[in-house]
Amino acid sequence: MKQVVQNLKSGKIGVEEVPAPSAGSFGVPGVLVETACSLISPGTERAAVELGRSSLLGKAMQRPDQVKKVLENLRREGLAQTVQKVQQRLNVTRAMGYSCAGTVLGARDCDIAAGTHVACAGTDAATHAEINFVPRNLCAAIPDGVGFDEAAFVALGGIALHAAHLSHAAPGEHVAVLGLGPVGLLLAQVLRAAGCRVCGFDLREDRMTLAKQLEFEHVARAERENLNHTLRGWGIFRGFARVFIAAASNSAAPVEWAVEAAADRATLVVVGGVRTDLPRNACYAKELSVVYARSYGPGRYDPAYEESGEDFPIEKQRWSLRRNLEEFLSLLAKKQIAATPLITHRFAVDDAERAYEVVSDGKVASLGVVLEYRKAERKPETTMQLAALPAQKARTIRVGVIGAGSYARAYLLPALKSNQRVRLVSVANARGVSAKKAGEEFGFARCTTDAGDIFRDTEIDAVIIATRHRWHAALAIEAIRAGKAVFLEKPMCVNEAELEQVVSAHAQNPVLFLLGHNRRFAPATREMRDFFAGARPMEIRYTVHAGPLPETHWLRDPAQGGRIAGEVCHFVDWCRAMIAAPIEKVAASKRGELPNEDVNASLHFADGSVAKISYDCVAPGTGPKELIEISAAGRTATLEDFARGTFVSAGRKRTPSFRGKGQAEMMAAFLAGVESGKMPVEFEEWVESARATLKLKE
Repeated sequence: MKQVVQNLKSGKIGVEEVPAPSAGSFGVPGVLVETACSLISPGTERAAVELGRSSLLGKAMQRPDQVKKVLENLRREGLAQTVQKVQQRLNVTRAMGYSCAGTVLGARDCDIAAGTHVACAGTDAATHAEINFVPRNLCAAIPDGVGFDEAAFVALGGIALHAAHLSHAAPGEHVAVLGLGPVGLLLAQVLRAAGCRVCGFDLREDRMTLAKQLEFEHVARAERENLNHTLRGWGIFRGFARVFIAAASNSAAPVEWAVEAAADRATLVVVGGVRTDLPRNACYAKELSVVYARSYGPGRYDPAYEESGEDFPIEKQRWSLRRNLEEFLSLLAKKQIAATPLITHRFAVDDAERAYEVVSDGKVASLGVVLEYRKAERKPETTMQLAALPAQKARTIRVGVIGAGSYARAYLLPALKSNQRVRLVSVANARGVSAKKAGEEFGFARCTTDAGDIFRDTEIDAVIIATRHRWHAALAIEAIRAGKAVFLEKPMCVNEAELEQVVSAHAQNPVLFLLGHNRRFAPATREMRDFFAGARPMEIRYTVHAGPLPETHWLRDPAQGGRIAGEVCHFVDWCRAMIAAPIEKVAASKRGELPNEDVNASLHFADGSVAKISYDCVAPGTGPKELIEISAAGRTATLEDFARGTFVSAGRKRTPSFRGKGQAEMMAAFLAGVESGKMPVEFEEWVESARATLKLKE
């Protein structure tokens, strides 16, 4: 199928053929939608194009948060590894678009029937593609009488509805909308439909002309000079009760204008991407309230809502994300708002590059730019051939990979590509753009969005599973049942029930299996083992300054198992590997108030050794992220981030340096195990460390 994409490194926009999405690959309730129209946002998408086209320095200046991460990584992992990570992050092809409309082809675990016309919103969901998979709560049925082109404005309509609800604007109030782009024009119409007296302001004549055609009560240039005179001429003597800032600007001028236009105790609602350097004295004198409107409404960026399909009870949250989308479409159907007058350009999806040039060209008066799609003549393919598969040779290992995220692309796939024994057959990813990019970059013969295609493929001997945690157990079970050798990225599972299912599947078909705990394979670990050979019992203190995660980070989703199941498992397994004795007893206590995150853990081993793990998600990462201290039989050793060690024995001290946390060595061990028919670690040991981790969580 055709998909509009951008290369992040060059900024270039293009249309590519990629595998169509498969409803089953996402594992969430939703629908497959054949797109009829999609909307290019002149705000968000124009900014994305400009960011992509900027230099590396320009990108850094616009994303200081990412620069901070790069500097932290440089301190911990060194220059070479950091440069590799930066290049890998920039060498990304991403799908463009976040607002579209079309017809449902099929559904997974939701109540929307095939043939239903729907409008869809959301990055990576409602993209400029012939077919999209859209989670249930990011789409809404289109009422009769509403065309696909109007419905394609649904994401911007959701933004407008949410901003209006947050403002608590009342009928009869004078309200100002600053910035008459698509969001501003839709917002002004929503407010007018709610009974407000709407005044629109902009600096562009074409937008003010359109606002007058839409019959707003007042329209004027957004200039601070003569503002009071203009308002008095309209009979507005005290300013506006609500001021909506829907402009996009790198200056503070829009906010300063809004403060001046506001009445005493008014509310400023920030909708657009503007600097909010609020003049404190002026805001204090008027006792203003400032509200930031976040996207389409409650549920946005909430994994339980967006991915699991859970909705809020209507009596507790009247205007959730999906209800905002539905209400926008209802207003269109009732003719209380209009989106068609906002459409200035229409392009076929094949001409998307030219469409983006129009949006990016400040000299062209564009507003709503709509991409249009022809109805597919044949069933979309979820698998794409990229190259011929080399002939099978003796000792060749034919590999399929499921999951092509940043970790797999940074560590696992390079290790596979560099191994002469490996033939990369197929790579699967839920999103076709990512599957194709990984396939081309690392030399796979095929790419697919259907994980089942990997299991059914008789040309594949071994499967690498590197998805998000919630799908690990289910995919591992399918791979085991298919008789493939399995490399499963940690964790093995996110709960006890899944663990028992994996154990049962392996008991019925004991395939070769390796779990992705790379630290036990690291060069520093091997040196530690040699240093403490024969020295027992051991005492290990493993301190991890993991640092906080944003609320929207996928690992904060309870369905993913949390940070104990997903990260602490690494440290439990390392202690098990280092001590090389069964774990007999575990104990744990919370370090702080973060549920299922901060933890103090104790592991007691059969040989009398004890390991204590302190996992801290609050402290800033100013020191080593991982600090290991070990003592046994008069020997002591410390290890910082698997890079710097200190070994002391019999009065002699040495301070070796190490490189890497064992990813390359781990993958080499897996491939050697596939070739020899015996893995370096027994399946039961992986189960033991997984069970101990889940007990800590419990």
